[in-house]
Amino acid sequence: MCVMRRKRYYPAARAFGVVAAAVVLGGCATKGDIRSLQTEMRLELQAQAARQDSLMAMLRREAISTQDTLRTQSDQLFDFRGDITRLLQALTQGQSRLEALVGETQRGMAALRGQAGTNRVSTGPATTRGVSTDSTQAPGTETVQGVGGNADQLYGVARDLHQRGSLSAAQQAYEQFLRDHASDVRAPDARFYLADILSQQNRPDDALAAFQEIAERYPTAARVPDALFRMARIQADLGNTADARRTLERIVNTFPDSGVAFLARDMLEEIR
Repeated sequence: MCVMRRKRYYPAARAFGVVAAAVVLGGCATKGDIRSLQTEMRLELQAQAARQDSLMAMLRREAISTQDTLRTQSDQLFDFRGDITRLLQALTQGQSRLEALVGETQRGMAALRGQAGTNRVSTGPATTRGVSTDSTQAPGTETVQGVGGNADQLYGVARDLHQRGSLSAAQQAYEQFLRDHASDVRAPDARFYLADILSQQNRPDDALAAFQEIAERYPTAARVPDALFRMARIQADLGNTADARRTLERIVNTFPDSGVAFLARDMLEEIR
């Protein structure tokens, strides 16, 4: 008894089975016919296998090509994001550098106004925002009068005097502001401008101490990096190169993102 098992045939195999069955049932099959059919069937199976191998190879190539394309695009996207990030960093640094340079320019202009104020000849009594001058006073030595205890008014008068080059009167106004409003959020700025006046008055030692006091009194204030940079410049002008270098390194290490950090790095390169 012959036990038949079901197998999965390719279409050519099924065709061979049909033809072989027809030949046998027809009673005219010979061994040669059967061998011929087997040969044809084997060739057909080999051809189908070759086509499948070719198709699989093509699919593998396409998959590899797709992976390479995706990898290339991913790398390009990563590089593009890196370029954008570097560009934004450069723009931020440029803006900070510009702000620092503008600050330095404004201080230089204030110094020039102060020098011009000391050379002016008073032409008569005048009053401006609580500040009075009189012909008996030397130019640039206005005194603060009629300014009450209002912090906004006093600070505004001090800034106006400073910007106009009236250094002595501005100094008095800043000192009064610091006495009456020591805890005001503008106190670090007032002390910074007071130190700036001392510097313009050619009192480098007093200015240096005043700038240093800002860093000691208000270590978290936004004015600290500027104060330290002004300290470094005074130290360098006085010939204290080692102290100036330490102050600049403190700016770079402690306040690397501040506007003056870029100026500090440039100055470090100059004094090394």
